[in-house]
Amino acid sequence: MPSQELIRAATAPETAACLLTLLTISVDNNPVLHLVDNLTDINSNGQTYTACSFTCLLPDQAEGGSKTCKLQIDNTDTRIYGTIKESLKGAKEITAKVAVILSTSPDVYEQGPLSFILRNVSANVQSVSAELYDGYMADRKFTAMTYSPDHFPGLFF
Repeated sequence: MPSQELIRAATAPETAACLLTLLTISVDNNPVLHLVDNLTDINSNGQTYTACSFTCLLPDQAEGGSKTCKLQIDNTDTRIYGTIKESLKGAKEITAKVAVILSTSPDVYEQGPLSFILRNVSANVQSVSAELYDGYMADRKFTAMTYSPDHFPGLFF
């Protein structure tokens, strides 16, 4: 449920508030990266999130389309590349937590944090890419049926 401040900001003719996405990447439950999709760093709940450009490509909802959600982080800071490259060596589990905040109230989560498992992580000098899985039923089979938006539209938003 959105906060009152978000409702006021969303319905105001003009506002200084904007929605920001916080991304925390952890290796074996130890946070290694804290990123925010903003031009400046943000302090939220005592943690500083570094400004960085990243995008999330949602899966194709068509029957024959891609079923994975992809995360791509622009590698504008060589520390990101170094951290991911070091994490890939012998890591048991790489996870991501995503939360949405309002820039004027960074300590209040408007949505999340949502947890994902990162698989097929690759890093190069331009970007860091990974597939996001949340462990629910979207890619699991039960008897002869597959959970898909075509057959179960109520499971997908």
